[in-house]
Amino acid sequence: MFDSILVAVDASEAAQAALRHACDLAKAGNAKVTLVNVVDVSKLLAVAGYETPYPVDAIEIMRKDGRQILDDATAICRDYGIVPATQSGEGDAVEEILDSAQRTHADLIVLGTHGRKGLSRLFIGSVAEGVLRRADVPVLVVRQ
Repeated sequence: MFDSILVAVDASEAAQAALRHACDLAKAGNAKVTLVNVVDVSKLLAVAGYETPYPVDAIEIMRKDGRQILDDATAICRDYGIVPATQSGEGDAVEEILDSAQRTHADLIVLGTHGRKGLSRLFIGSVAEGVLRRADVPVLVVRQ
């Protein structure tokens, strides 16, 4: 079994499904759970364009949303009898998830995937694929 599980959470249904799988695993193996949410400022670049500086209000809104996502995920963990640690990151989602896994000595990373294909995947990228390619520990990817 696993001793330390890192769960990447966002507001998606896939992340909710991944969180529930992680809680099942943690409860069965008495593992520690850490939740991480990343404010990915590259999304602002996609909307605002590379010439526009980051809108401070938009970043603060994303940070606030991230804190709420962590609070909601914590409540789900507590329904399973788990009291998770939480971390917030800012920057590239793949880098932040991998850094969090290393800092927490996670031996499993759990995250959801949206299953995007075609141009939307090319434009937005795939955090799950990036984590899968670069992680030093097993990765459980849950589709919505």
